[in-house]
Amino acid sequence: MSFKKAFSFFLGLIIFVVQLKAQQQKINSFYFDTDKSVLEVQQETLIKQFISELDTTKIKEIEILGYCDDVGRKGYNDTLSYKRAAYVQQLLLAKGIDPSAIVMLTGKGKITLKDKKDVYAERANNRRVDIIIKYLPPVPIAKANEIFSDTLKVGDKIILENVLFENSRHQILEQSIPVVERLADVLLAKKKYSIAILGHICCNPPGVDVIDFDTGERNLSEARAKIIYDYLIYRGIEKKRLSYKGMMANYPLGKGDRYDRRVELQIVSIDETAH
Repeated sequence: MSFKKAFSFFLGLIIFVVQLKAQQQKINSFYFDTDKSVLEVQQETLIKQFISELDTTKIKEIEILGYCDDVGRKGYNDTLSYKRAAYVQQLLLAKGIDPSAIVMLTGKGKITLKDKKDVYAERANNRRVDIIIKYLPPVPIAKANEIFSDTLKVGDKIILENVLFENSRHQILEQSIPVVERLADVLLAKKKYSIAILGHICCNPPGVDVIDFDTGERNLSEARAKIIYDYLIYRGIEKKRLSYKGMMANYPLGKGDRYDRRVELQIVSIDETAH
């Protein structure tokens, strides 16, 4: 594993642990070329991935904020920044987002340069639209002893329906942390089970994973499985009882996109002598 990848997972685990009670609200940014209100090909690909990942049933509200760099007149920049925000709005509406969920759509105009050491890079960063998504309150979560029944056998799978992630990222939403905490509790109590953690994504052809916005690597389904694996080890589960794998979009359930964005546990072995 590269240093960048290892550091990213370590940082993600730290955030997971220390922000247990913090409300996560990730800003998702997409970048425009100079004087353009339509995204170029690479950014268009990223935002389409981001939109395909959206579970519209879980969204409470969305804010869309458009910006420009400091080049050009104020009135022109105000208009351009709004056009950029409106362009992103149309992409979201085409996905099926309820228009009433978009509580803010605005052009914020130019962003003044703060550091003139790398003007080109700073201006490129300032030509963007930020999407801020707030999620609905969590649904009731199963008790720890309901995650693993005593009738399980090797090969059985359990879907963790309440494990939700930041869009196109491996970071778990705050509302889902109790599920993983309870999973750790039950694995500590029921030492006979060894499990594989399987991460799934939706809306892609088989054999294709998508980009993890946190690392830039095309391994999102694996990254999501691994962050749970990392946390369980942190909680004291023996490594030999755990494994993880990214399943990409290879195993759709046929129930709709929201069901294909999932994390599963598969029983790998059962040691009846373990206590």
